[in-house]
Amino acid sequence: MNQRYRSDAIETDGQAEPAFAQDAELHYQPTTWPGARVPHVWLYDHDTGQRVSTLDLCGQGRFTILTGIGGEPWADAAAKINDALGLEIEVHIIGPRQPIADHSGDWARASEISDSGCILVRPDHHVAWRIKGLPDNPQAELHRVMRKVLSIQ
Repeated sequence: MNQRYRSDAIETDGQAEPAFAQDAELHYQPTTWPGARVPHVWLYDHDTGQRVSTLDLCGQGRFTILTGIGGEPWADAAAKINDALGLEIEVHIIGPRQPIADHSGDWARASEISDSGCILVRPDHHVAWRIKGLPDNPQAELHRVMRKVLSIQ
């Protein structure tokens, strides 16, 4: 399917947009609240030890899921959604003994989700959706969200 995502389609997790601690016109406040740009955090490639930015993990013409060590079901769900919708959702599981590690815990703090939660990032580096933990049926939830973001009935 050759579809475009809706740049205005976001799915909130029921939480209010965070208040700005400083002047929003002058200062960037990192958040993963849907609609915001995904925060830049330095992570590490497990194999090479090289630093990699969360911004480098996302974009590149595809949707991306960022999750923690309890988020393996999101990878399974994304693979099935990829087949069903004919698109590519890249999945990065971030944590100890994973391809991408968060040695400093900066991403764990910035992500605003648990280790089993999920952040769906659009190809333009904006957060389309997030969920703090693992729902009963991650595949159904991800499918519902992707249909909304892509404006599929």
